[in-house]
Amino acid sequence: MGLDERYDTLVNLCYECVLDAAAWKPLLERLAAATGYQMGALLFLDRHAQRPRVSSLNLCDPASVDAYNSYYHQYDPAKEMLVPRPVGSWYHDREDLAPQRIRRDPYYQEFHLPYGMNAISCIKLHEQEDAGTYLSLLTAVGAALPEPGHRALLTRLSPHLLRAAQLSERLQDLQREVARRDLLLDRHGAPVWLLNGEGRMLFCNREAEQRLGQPDYPLRLRQGRLHGQALDHRLQGLIRQAAGRDGKRRAGWLALGEGSPLQVLVTPVPEASALAAPHRGPLALVTVLDSRPRKALLVELFQLTPAELRLVELLVQGLSPEDCAERLQVSINTIRTQLRALFRKTDTRRQAELLQLLARLQGA
Repeated sequence: MGLDERYDTLVNLCYECVLDAAAWKPLLERLAAATGYQMGALLFLDRHAQRPRVSSLNLCDPASVDAYNSYYHQYDPAKEMLVPRPVGSWYHDREDLAPQRIRRDPYYQEFHLPYGMNAISCIKLHEQEDAGTYLSLLTAVGAALPEPGHRALLTRLSPHLLRAAQLSERLQDLQREVARRDLLLDRHGAPVWLLNGEGRMLFCNREAEQRLGQPDYPLRLRQGRLHGQALDHRLQGLIRQAAGRDGKRRAGWLALGEGSPLQVLVTPVPEASALAAPHRGPLALVTVLDSRPRKALLVELFQLTPAELRLVELLVQGLSPEDCAERLQVSINTIRTQLRALFRKTDTRRQAELLQLLARLQGA
């Protein structure tokens, strides 16, 4: 697998973590393998107690996790380096602590090395007033240290790791507000349908019931199945893709007509989800989103100017830079300048990569 292909795979996994917390484990595995590490973990730091804790999302020896959480955390020299650092900052012990201190530090001699751990790199993903979230990668004793190319890949992936953590935290906050599946769905401002592998409706919230009663609504229920007034063949393809039985289930989205702000998002429901508990077999969740509120999210995440946001809206509609210049009545040089600013702010390198990132955020 080439470098760009590995990068694209890891970026995809970053944004899968937004909707599915179980995706953090595969992300850790792929990230460690692609960047020259053998182990990895997510850590949480309680700043009041000054106690970092390795979570269940880790690729480490369970005995080492227990030893760290119960005792050795209090001697971890990384704490003094990590706590004051800003979000997005990488800590590399070989550079930040220096080899001389590592060789004589009891933490390394009594804990790290006996459990087969060597160098560590750690990034602060998220910070609150009383807590922090960190992602750590470790090399095994006897393994080669990561090369400069590995470090460059980590740096390139960092903005996507941060955005995934930020969006995941927002979704977790939302989920913590409600305790039951039906309450979550019924209080959702968008219409939501739960479908089985055959595309039959198992559940819909109140908003969905009300929308289906409108004669001009772009979706309708027919013989227990959800259909589109237009582009129905594409909608059915997305449902089969999300609720299929071939082991390659994935999410997708569909704009409901040219220029329409309404879009259908179809996502697989993980087997471990509370939504899946009362049902058997693969499930899909269908919702209709209004693309207009997403503007605020894009502006907040990437600090877009009004002009850059207008350009983004045209690009996602499939317009070329030349068409955008004509539509916005500006020069092509102005469009190219705004594109360069978008690449810089979103950490992308080309237009196709920018559009892929925006497409991934459709479900966020």
